[in-house]
Amino acid sequence: MRVLSLCLLLAACKGEPLGAPWCGDADTGTPAITDAVTWWTDVKPIVDQKCLRCHGADAHAPLTFEIYEQVAAAQALVRDAVVDKRMPPWLAAQCCTEWFQDFGLTDAERAILVGWIDAGAPEGNMEEEGESLPPIGGVSRVDLTLTMPEPYTPSPPDGTLDENRCFLLDWPVKDEVRITGLAPRPGARDVVHHLIVAAVGEEDVPAIERRDAADDGAGFDCGGGLGEFPTAVPLGGSLLGGDYPRGIGNVVAPGSRILLQIHYSTTSDAPPADQTSLDFRLDATAVDAGSIAIANLGWMVGEGMRVPAGDPDVGFWYEFRPILFTGGKPVDLQGVTPHMHRYASRMRVLAVKPDGATECLLEIPQWDFGWEQPYWFAEPIRFDPEDQLYIECRFDNSAANQPDGGAPRDIAWGENDQDMCAAFLSFTPVAE
Repeated sequence: MRVLSLCLLLAACKGEPLGAPWCGDADTGTPAITDAVTWWTDVKPIVDQKCLRCHGADAHAPLTFEIYEQVAAAQALVRDAVVDKRMPPWLAAQCCTEWFQDFGLTDAERAILVGWIDAGAPEGNMEEEGESLPPIGGVSRVDLTLTMPEPYTPSPPDGTLDENRCFLLDWPVKDEVRITGLAPRPGARDVVHHLIVAAVGEEDVPAIERRDAADDGAGFDCGGGLGEFPTAVPLGGSLLGGDYPRGIGNVVAPGSRILLQIHYSTTSDAPPADQTSLDFRLDATAVDAGSIAIANLGWMVGEGMRVPAGDPDVGFWYEFRPILFTGGKPVDLQGVTPHMHRYASRMRVLAVKPDGATECLLEIPQWDFGWEQPYWFAEPIRFDPEDQLYIECRFDNSAANQPDGGAPRDIAWGENDQDMCAAFLSFTPVAE
């Protein structure tokens, strides 16, 4: 997808954030359920549709939930994860808008799972099995798989937990095609936090190959992100992966190479080696999408996004008209990808109409650094030339929220052991 330069406001936000309420604040928790539920009739259909994508026999999650005995044995862990809303790892609030391939639990599904466990996890009768739907997400077909040429063992810089490493993968397709689905398969999920996949044109490959050759070991350091490679075209970045909706795709020309940037995150003195693979769905035609980057350049300079040590709730917000991205024309918004780090607590992205009315594009009431992913809208959302975009991020820098267990310290915008506040909106032109 085409990515243009970041928005160019040089001053940090001033004044007050928008007064529109966060829809997740109205959450009343997990509703109680009084009806008797069983594994076969009520629980198995939910597990099959919402859990097997990651907890199937051939998936990468550490627990397998294919049969009753496996889920019943892990029921205490399942209950905690469901009540705390840590699982499934769908961070977007369902009160904001409707989503494509939404594998999050509804309140009713959450109530069924908790009620079933609290009742002793009854198995019920197999003859009364409820109707199950296929697992949500993933690519509908795999036309090509690429794998890192050799394993790499993360080695973050001294005093940090994180490392950004890039790897060049051959692109064997001889004709121009569109990538219409992408599903990464991490070789070592414990250390692969997130990744970005991009296509690099044939004319830029030699320079990147020289950089790769100059760095010892597999791949090369790319702590500056994809901004170091101006011609790289991002293709996706979710560990969960899946098809793109509504025929959206990305062109990859013959002679291109795939640039895989992996953000490794580890607290171990002996992290495992990783050799990540990428599954692609390919089609001859697709609709090309652009990307609007939402962030305040002022946050990236000095203390423009300073979060004081010990403060449990610090907020930053920014509102602008993205005419540099849209050309001042109406567009259809297709989805949004958030980006924050470990100290973030929640985020929202809104469309603001000329009369001050707001439309929720994304709200994450409980940020989890381990599950960053794109969220596609169930249907395109029209964005007009006079509309504005608003982003708000909240951070928790209290003693209880230190990833390394140490004393709080001031943080600001940055890669290793710092934080960020950004989002990327995918859009397509309005059909004439």
